[in-house]
Amino acid sequence: MNAALTALLHNPLVWRGDNLARVAAAVPSGFADLDQELPGGGWPRGGLTELLADDEGIGELGLVLPALAHLAQGGAWIALVAPPHLPHAPAFAGRGVDPARVIVIATNQDQDRWWAAEQVLRANSAGALLFWPRTVNDQRLRRLQLAAQEGGAPAFVFAGTARAAHSSPAPLRIRLAADATRLRLDIFKRRGGVMTRPLLLDVRTTAAPAGRGAALMVAAGVRPPVIERLPVQRPPSFRRHYPVGAPQARIWNRALARADEVRRVPGPDPRGVTRPLAETMAQELASLPP
Repeated sequence: MNAALTALLHNPLVWRGDNLARVAAAVPSGFADLDQELPGGGWPRGGLTELLADDEGIGELGLVLPALAHLAQGGAWIALVAPPHLPHAPAFAGRGVDPARVIVIATNQDQDRWWAAEQVLRANSAGALLFWPRTVNDQRLRRLQLAAQEGGAPAFVFAGTARAAHSSPAPLRIRLAADATRLRLDIFKRRGGVMTRPLLLDVRTTAAPAGRGAALMVAAGVRPPVIERLPVQRPPSFRRHYPVGAPQARIWNRALARADEVRRVPGPDPRGVTRPLAETMAQELASLPP
């Protein structure tokens, strides 16, 4: 073969359609079978990954948690934009993700969601982005893909399987479905050959007997979190940032934030006193000892 042609075929910018593309940087997914099917051997950095599922709670978050743990343990921030439910801090900690490294951005307007997701990627301040848009269109996805390329962080977009019938600028698209106790993955778009059969992964964690949890997590490649218990005599705090696990840990908690906004409405005086305030204060001052 011609030397020039050989050099061209080994250029990382050129890939054959029947082979997986060579990706400059990727984050290991934590699942060996999945890494073999992903270009670069993991979730692509600087690119969108569409995870399409019609049902919630089938393990879609557990699919990306090992990669998030790898990034968080390296000191990176994990940004969640408009999650459908309040993230559970102990669940993140149990999978090796320090809740102090998780940032949740909540907004009602869909355009604000897209703006926030784009700014997170362009700022290059987060190690990964997880985004749940309300509506998806090609123009917004293209802007998000460009922002991901600019920031260099892996970005995961969660949407329904109806999106599979539409084109997308995302280089990696996966259809998810529950299959008994495992998660079924159908990679229908990637930079490489077509996947002939779906992939079945066990992404759920099962409860382990006491003393075996840390060993199981180490065997799975996840560092067990170090949790400092709060002192018993500590009064409950209802600040917007509630300490979880350690004094430095902070996590967004909508319920506690809502409690901050509640204001007690003054009611009638239970003593039935209707005297003017000035008269009452004068009498109380007069009764004080000199």
